[in-house]
Amino acid sequence: MKKLSKFILAMLLGVSLAACGGSKPAEEPATTDDGKETTEPTTEAASDLKIAYIVGHLGDKSFADSGQRGIETLTGEGYDCKTIEVGDDASKYKDQINDAIDAGYNLILASSTYFDVCHELSEEYPEVKFIIFDDSKSPEELNDNEAVIFYAQNEGSYLVGYMAAAMSKNGTVAVNYGMANPVIFDFVTGYVNGVLDYNAENGTDVKVVSAAVGSWSDPATMKTICLDQFRNNNADVFYQVAGGSGDGLFEACVENGSWAIGVDSDQYQAYKDSENPEKADVILTSMLKEVGNSFVSFIHSIDKGEDVWKKTTTLGLAQDSVGYVNNDYFKANVPTEVQDAMAQAAADIKAGKKDVKSYFDFADDNEFNDYLAQAQ
Repeated sequence: MKKLSKFILAMLLGVSLAACGGSKPAEEPATTDDGKETTEPTTEAASDLKIAYIVGHLGDKSFADSGQRGIETLTGEGYDCKTIEVGDDASKYKDQINDAIDAGYNLILASSTYFDVCHELSEEYPEVKFIIFDDSKSPEELNDNEAVIFYAQNEGSYLVGYMAAAMSKNGTVAVNYGMANPVIFDFVTGYVNGVLDYNAENGTDVKVVSAAVGSWSDPATMKTICLDQFRNNNADVFYQVAGGSGDGLFEACVENGSWAIGVDSDQYQAYKDSENPEKADVILTSMLKEVGNSFVSFIHSIDKGEDVWKKTTTLGLAQDSVGYVNNDYFKANVPTEVQDAMAQAAADIKAGKKDVKSYFDFADDNEFNDYLAQAQ
């Protein structure tokens, strides 16, 4: 499937976002670094795994928070879990993860952001297990105590890209992201594929514009980018793949009266339940990446003795690990024929009848850029 060289992957793999964990009930509840207690264990876990979930920041209403929900589920099942918010200073990552290992946590759950640090520590601590999620590695890149979870985010992004093209009145849609890395480019590739297929089926010429914020936590810059795309490119449907920066996209859409697409979690519901419920009213749907659910199922697989080590496990539509929010607001605002087309495409992808273009299909970034140019 992948043609990208290890060199290109190494150059591009910069930042993604979260992580999770499990064991027998602890005598005291696990806490986040700000002192917040996680869910009390209600049952006895299936193993002695003690799980440290490494995450930059909680509170993004997206990727990191989805992972935290998985941690809370595992804690409720009796696993000993601790969420560690490590912030943005990469020079401190190793010490903070080391502290978790010294405290007895024997399974480290972290996103691709922390792969290099975890890979180094996996050699120093062969008795500790490391699960890296939202990444893709070949077996020769991994140690015996490492496992990788890869999500087919291109599949879910394809569906919302198709919808975005259908919902655009101006003929231009946007996909804006936090940082440039292969996983994020996979979102972009799937989204563009959806737009191109909509054009091919309907004789339209919807364009795609995109931009990087340069941070997962800079909503002000994201808002500026979106306002510029609205004014100068006539973009009227905006997809955010940007963690905490995505809040700025929703602010811009409220100001512009344009549509937004959330990511990773049900961001319509998250904002409806927040202090800014007006932002929910611009969110047509969210592309779901069920990070928390994947944590739970993956830990269960380990406890059942399944062989997950020294390999990458891919989770997509067929495993119900990606998808989109199909709530009442989506149904009320998206035409029935578009809903039906999305549902059919999802069924075809699940059944293996339809392939979605992936960033990892490209031989190099020149091929990737040539593909994007088809929608520019």
